[in-house]
Amino acid sequence: MRQLLLTICLTALLFPFISFAQSGCPGCLVNVPSGFPADTIYLPDLPDGEKGTPYQQDVSFRLPKTTTPVNAIDSTTPPGLTINKFEILSVEGLPAGLYWQLNQSEFDPATQTDGCIRICGTPLAADSFELTVTLKATVFIISQVSTFPMSLYIAPKTSITSGFSMTNPSGCGSTTVDFVNLVPSNSNEGFTYAWDFGDGTPIFQEENPEPHTYEQPGVYEVAYQAIIDTAGYLLESIQVQDIDCTDPPFYGSPDLFLEIKNPQGDIIFSSSPAVNDAPLPYTFPVNLKLTPGNYNLQVWDNDGGIKGGDDDCGKLTFNILSNGSLVAGGLTVVMNILHPVDTVRSVDTVIVYPQPSDPVINAPMGLSACAGAEGPNLVSSYGFGNQWMLEGALIPDATDFLYQPENSGSYQVQYVSSFGCVATSQPVEVVFHPLPPAPVWFNYNNSLRMTDTTNLPAQFSLQWFKNGIAIPGETDFWYCSTTSGTYMLEITDLSTGCSSTHSAPVTNNPNYNCLTGTDAPSYQPFTVSPNPSAGQISMQFPATLTKGAIINVTDMSGRLIQTKVLEDPADTFYWSVEALTPGVYVVEVLSESFRGLARIVRM
Repeated sequence: MRQLLLTICLTALLFPFISFAQSGCPGCLVNVPSGFPADTIYLPDLPDGEKGTPYQQDVSFRLPKTTTPVNAIDSTTPPGLTINKFEILSVEGLPAGLYWQLNQSEFDPATQTDGCIRICGTPLAADSFELTVTLKATVFIISQVSTFPMSLYIAPKTSITSGFSMTNPSGCGSTTVDFVNLVPSNSNEGFTYAWDFGDGTPIFQEENPEPHTYEQPGVYEVAYQAIIDTAGYLLESIQVQDIDCTDPPFYGSPDLFLEIKNPQGDIIFSSSPAVNDAPLPYTFPVNLKLTPGNYNLQVWDNDGGIKGGDDDCGKLTFNILSNGSLVAGGLTVVMNILHPVDTVRSVDTVIVYPQPSDPVINAPMGLSACAGAEGPNLVSSYGFGNQWMLEGALIPDATDFLYQPENSGSYQVQYVSSFGCVATSQPVEVVFHPLPPAPVWFNYNNSLRMTDTTNLPAQFSLQWFKNGIAIPGETDFWYCSTTSGTYMLEITDLSTGCSSTHSAPVTNNPNYNCLTGTDAPSYQPFTVSPNPSAGQISMQFPATLTKGAIINVTDMSGRLIQTKVLEDPADTFYWSVEALTPGVYVVEVLSESFRGLARIVRM
């Protein structure tokens, strides 16, 4: 708790000089709350303030009409007497940087007891301040001085920021942090800074650091300090302890006032009018901002012409470093010089998490498969925290350690650690090979023959099956069936290992023996258009068919559907398929000059 004495002699003569002794705070409004008795003392505490923050408050008060309310506070004052006049003699306790002004200093309780004081400025100190108001009440010709308490709390300045902010304060493996100073100097003097980045690098003492890189995993405490020395020096008060003058007998103590001259010799402060019969020690409020250089203090005794003029009670020289007691001859004073300095300290944390190693994709079944078959299994080297990707894009809901692709492409897996650090595998290429064209065949008189051999893989193998069992040695385009059953032809693309099949039931025709020759019949393709069709088709042959040529149409099981015999030679034959049911059919052409096969599709 700090006690400050600020005595303000407010008389009718003093009022014109208030703006000289104090920075003006004019314009307070009287607003005493309703409900208080007319004969009472009402003097509320001041609202709280904050150091370094502008402050302005109006405080209304009510003075008593009799000494009864005064007696309740000061028992030395007898109760029940009518007060003829009130004077506000002093107010002690305002912190440096705050100033005051009354609406009036003398009151006639018979007609007026309400007044106000305005407090304004910027407090330069933080503390709980006890203010003491000294009143002089006059009853007839007898005056009595009494004091009344007030309180004011100035809170320490609270920074609305943490001093600095950071971008990228965390990372994986390493991180580069950008720092922003939230207490900038704006090119003003009086600011000093210290940055400790917490990683053993030297303290940085400039205002704005460059981006700082933390290269190793760890927790780093960043400590910041800003010292703000911009308020300068303030002469808050001067306490006169001893003087080099006296008044004649029966005239009481000297009536003191002060004058201060700046280094240029100009009077910049005067406490006039004098304090009558000033008791020593006596504190004069000053609240004067000082600059470098020597100031002169002069203490006067206002004699009002008793000895022909004011008496010199002593003088001395001081400067911004003269805080404390000064003695010059018989004059002793205590200079209360404040030099407020604000310090902002902030601490924050940078965290660098370990960077996990990249996951590895294993494919126990290989990285390729045939279209339509179950794809390869991709397995991450991490058992949890996985996210699979295709062509660099995240695959929704693919977060297991195992993933089975459905399409060809470049696959990767990301591992996300418990700290949120991400590691990504090398890509693997998954290929789904296309199946070779189905080896469609037809039955012609027990001879099972492929209808199209022009669209085969570059390297392939064939295998005939009967009732699901491979027929040994039967690996050609043609097979001669000797018994009824379900026959299947499988073609395998040797470059991919992918296979396709075609099967159909075959009823053996005992009237034909396709094994009478050593070689399978040789057929040539011919053109059918349009194909597929639901109407008329055109068959174009590479050679002219002779008269009597036979055109047979069979279904895929080998059953003969239609037969046509040419009456005249022709290289083109027109035929309607409207009578056929939708499906696939085989057209066989038998002529002396040409033997051909073609497949048609009835829509």
